[in-house]
Amino acid sequence: MPRKKSQSQSKIWVATTQAVQARGAGLKQLDIDQLAVSVRLFVQQMGGVLKNTPEQLGKFQFVEFEVHADVTGEGQLALLGTGAKVGATGGIKFVFRRLPA
Repeated sequence: MPRKKSQSQSKIWVATTQAVQARGAGLKQLDIDQLAVSVRLFVQQMGGVLKNTPEQLGKFQFVEFEVHADVTGEGQLALLGTGAKVGATGGIKFVFRRLPA
């Protein structure tokens, strides 16, 4: 018979982008299952981006693609734009490498 997850096993503490920007805000607990769905969707979307990248850029070989995603207060993953100013960085780092031919 499968064990039921306790409250501490079904939640994860995350310092979200909103928590960093909001005055007096702290950590937030997110549902692990919801965060897992968001990670899976983000990776699938990045797969669509990577599918259209060339293997070579001029004299350089495109071998690795690194992405940093921040976690929103709702547990979604988001890329920060160039104009964003955040006091602390964190989130999740994804590194995608091409398989050797």
